[in-house]
Amino acid sequence: MMKRLSVSVRKLVEFVMMGGSIDSRFRGANVMLEGTKTHQRLQGSRGENYEKEVFLSTDIVVDEYELHIEGRCDGIYHTENKVIIEEIKTTAKDMNELTEQDYPSYWAQLKMYAFIYCLQHHLEKITVHMVYAKRTSFEVKTFEKNFEMTELYAFVQEVTEGYMEFHKNLLAYKEERTESINNLSFPYRSYRIGQRDLAKAVYKTITEEKRLFAKAATGIGKTIATIFPAVMSLQEGKREKIMYLTPKTITRQVAEDAFKLLLEKGLVLKVVTITAKEKICFQEQTLCQKEFCPFADGHFDRLKDGILDILHNENMMNRGTIEAYARKHQLCPFEFSLDLAMFADVVICDYNYFFDPKVKLQRWGDFHKEAILLIDEAHNLVDRSREMLSATLTKSLYLQASREVKKVDNELYVKLKAVNDALLNLKKELIVKNEFVFEEKPAAIIEVLQEAVEACEKWLVNHSSGIAHQEVLNAYFEGQDFLRIAKEYDLRYKTIVTVFKSEVMVKLACMDSSAAIRRMTGKAVSTIYFSATLHPLGYFQAVLGGEEQDYYLSIPSPFKQEQIEVFAKKVSTKYKDRESSIIPIIHSIQETFHSKKGNFLIFFPSYEYMAQVYEIYKEHALVDSIEIAIQEPVMTEVEREQFLLKFTVDREGTFIAFAVLGGIFSEGIDLKGDRLNGVGIIGVGLPKITHERNVMKDYYQKQGKNGFDFAYVYPGMNKVQQAGGRLIRSEDDTGFILFMDDRYFQSKYRSLLPPEWQNFIVK
Repeated sequence: MMKRLSVSVRKLVEFVMMGGSIDSRFRGANVMLEGTKTHQRLQGSRGENYEKEVFLSTDIVVDEYELHIEGRCDGIYHTENKVIIEEIKTTAKDMNELTEQDYPSYWAQLKMYAFIYCLQHHLEKITVHMVYAKRTSFEVKTFEKNFEMTELYAFVQEVTEGYMEFHKNLLAYKEERTESINNLSFPYRSYRIGQRDLAKAVYKTITEEKRLFAKAATGIGKTIATIFPAVMSLQEGKREKIMYLTPKTITRQVAEDAFKLLLEKGLVLKVVTITAKEKICFQEQTLCQKEFCPFADGHFDRLKDGILDILHNENMMNRGTIEAYARKHQLCPFEFSLDLAMFADVVICDYNYFFDPKVKLQRWGDFHKEAILLIDEAHNLVDRSREMLSATLTKSLYLQASREVKKVDNELYVKLKAVNDALLNLKKELIVKNEFVFEEKPAAIIEVLQEAVEACEKWLVNHSSGIAHQEVLNAYFEGQDFLRIAKEYDLRYKTIVTVFKSEVMVKLACMDSSAAIRRMTGKAVSTIYFSATLHPLGYFQAVLGGEEQDYYLSIPSPFKQEQIEVFAKKVSTKYKDRESSIIPIIHSIQETFHSKKGNFLIFFPSYEYMAQVYEIYKEHALVDSIEIAIQEPVMTEVEREQFLLKFTVDREGTFIAFAVLGGIFSEGIDLKGDRLNGVGIIGVGLPKITHERNVMKDYYQKQGKNGFDFAYVYPGMNKVQQAGGRLIRSEDDTGFILFMDDRYFQSKYRSLLPPEWQNFIVK
């Protein structure tokens, strides 16, 4: 039976004729828009005998494969004597410098269209026009060539064979993948309590192409219980890929370990982890230009060999593996990982590669319709998505850019200064207080900003470096982001103005990202939100774009009540009482932790509060046998690892670490067995009271919700659940939790704790 594969004309020729260097120099956001306008202008001027945007397709047999090729050529002239196939390309290049030999991939695309048309209409020869048009003027240059059908046939045969030579390996691998999935079993002897229920719910949700909100208690093995059924559902219908989205590097590692386990059990699957460019770049400075980086120079000349090599030899392509092959083939490791994602079955990456409009994987867009989304630690997506969909304009940035550019370009100076002046006028009008909120977007500022951004773009195209370049570039990107969000501005947004001394910041603040999340996840086959702390479920349904037809699942803790002791002490940790709370907290730490051997984590609601307690604790409360450590506000990956390595098994004395609720050590880490023996939680985790949080509170109050709970209580208690969840990670773990705050004695706060924590002992 003939095996069928589909590809567009453009992707076919671009893949076969791939070559050149990575060049991240400024191009401008309006290049595509200007190109479209230029196309439309030229197409509209062609007359009655011209047919635009003509769909063409054909099937080519290569060995045992049938390759379906399709695309739209820009236009076709029909005359009495001949047919002309036209392809229009916009360019910023000097027309006098263009030659017929430039841009071989453009000519390949045009020849492919010419071949398909000749084949369909039984023509022996055809004329083609390669039209280059300036985006910024009406200047046009046309190259005309005539082709015999025999010449076109030989060209198409060469291109399709080159394409299939690479893709045959992928297709053969896909057959291996299918067979391995059919033979795959759950990688453990048995399911934990609740684990099978989660796996069944995930599989049902994917096969029915719906969304699932799964609250699954810590310790049931959520990662493998979501990954395994997602893998099993591949190849059924249109489900072809998995995107595993995580908020932190440490949770990415857990996902990688789960896939490694399945690979060890015989699964054949290509898994790629995307690491941020700043972390994986081989150079000290991330300048992606051939003049500055040997890995950017000629990257695309070597890319196919690199992809073939790694896909042939590796299934698990994490950071270390990608770096090794990137060095071997002298490739940019970041761009290499993005290219590998196109051929992978699984992509493990941060939330922002799917949700953030600034950095999302544009090249993966075509695959969303066949992708399964697994969103790990989904409670983190609430605030992360709000920030991704918000934008801020900063007065000082435009003042600095205008000053730098004043001597080199007066026109641009005037446009940049206009933004600074508009923000200054806003400050003068609203001098009564330092923070303001508006229902509408700032139309007057947007108007001058639009002009400034357009002027920056034109200037940057012609000034790739030198005086004022970086300042203008910063102003451009901030303005472009602001304008992008302004287009999305609706009732879910508020405009928040903050004034501090001479600084003015205007933020288009997303109060509610639920509609955007729902729209974006709607492009995928199915979405699984999972976390140990999706509680209360109704809150997360509301803020993550849930709908009535979605599925919901809540799985209780699989562990026994006797594995954990829970204590609570009445002490006010409210901001106004923090000074007086320090000594009672230190006494509680001494009474509860000093008498025990082992490793302990004590969580605080803020770095400032933690530092206050820590300094006094060091002076008055330590004994020789106690080792202490504290989480720093900024820690490298090495420092984080060193911090966690202090939690050793079989400790003779007492080790106490201070950390922050909602921080890097309060979720996503596994300290099993005697690596962690007890947890202290000070406060109820409420976010700091800010103007923006209060605006959010008012927003939800007007929506008929409890605004204070939505803005403060639920996010805060979610941090508490996450921190406490570090303690019991397996059936053999034991330990205790100590809550220090009088609000835990109120029914509202107590009800937001897991059931096994609610009957605490009063200290």
